[in-house]
Amino acid sequence: MFIGKNVKLSHYHEGDGKDFANWQWDKNFINPLSSDVIHPFTAEDWEKIFRNASRNDANVEFTVRKVIDDSLVGFVSLSNINIRNHSCELGVGFPREEDRSKGYGQETLSLILDYGFNNLNMHKIKLSVFPFNTRAVRAYTKVGFVKEGRSKDEVFYDGKWVDFDHYAIFQDDWFARQQ
Repeated sequence: MFIGKNVKLSHYHEGDGKDFANWQWDKNFINPLSSDVIHPFTAEDWEKIFRNASRNDANVEFTVRKVIDDSLVGFVSLSNINIRNHSCELGVGFPREEDRSKGYGQETLSLILDYGFNNLNMHKIKLSVFPFNTRAVRAYTKVGFVKEGRSKDEVFYDGKWVDFDHYAIFQDDWFARQQ
């Protein structure tokens, strides 16, 4: 159900927290991922993120694994799930440089959008991204996300104020792209 050609969406496996804790030190991973305070997470913190998501209806967290050997390459989530308005926010990350720019992101996005629209019946899935995160923006637009706006000087990043762009994709548009 959540399996693509190269990656699959999976549950948290014992030991994943340790991997994420070790990988989080790549500034090209963690800095563009968050607009809030960045602090180191322990393996237990990472595990708690996944365990808590499995116990509530507002967040869904998946690990992303290679189909060929089940090795961990990243994570993807739908958060702030709003049942009344059928909307949520997407988050995705690939901590290791060697797992980026291999098509895993685009495939992961297709899998999570399929899940969000077909299983959760979301009307709108949205995300926010730094405009300079061009690899992410390219992956988002390839699967159908459209820029809705920009928050000027929204985040203090690397010693300066930077913008935050907002993207979304609607269920009808996703279904039309699948035909």
